Amino acid sequence: MDHKDHDKVFFANFGVVMAALFGIFFICIIAASMISSEEEPDPAAIALVEERIRPVAKAVTDPDALIKVSAAAAQREPLSGVQLNTQLCAGCHSAGVLGAPKTGDGAAWAQRRDAAGGIDGLVSAVINGKGAMPPKAGDPSLSEDEIRGAVEFMLKEAGI
Repeated sequence: MDHKDHDKVFFANFGVVMAALFGIFFICIIAASMISSEEEPDPAAIALVEERIRPVAKAVTDPDALIKVSAAAAQREPLSGVQLNTQLCAGCHSAGVLGAPKTGDGAAWAQRRDAAGGIDGLVSAVINGKGAMPPKAGDPSLSEDEIRGAVEFMLKEAGI
């Protein structure tokens, strides 16, 4: 085997491969330009896409803004027991998530009430958190009166 022409053979083969790759590249460019349309996109479709990709929340890192947000939360109207149950408590208590007593289950609620030492103990458990339930059921803006109203409502629903 003659090794003198090895470099010439390599560069010839390399040139053929590169030419084939460039040919494929240009065929893809031409095919893509034939497939794409020059029509204006539908504004309703654009709005739908923008709605789907919009951020779901905004991270607030400015301490002054956090104070304003917490002050605004403190100025809201207090929630009734029914409202708080519907907006927050029912998420876990309607299905009994992670052992939460189900709404309307009188036996489970009576057992919890007796173990906690009455309604004050249940309210304290909600304020401080119990088991998988975080303090104030995960909403630090709730007042003790709002929590008491929700506990009283849930006991009433359970027939207690």
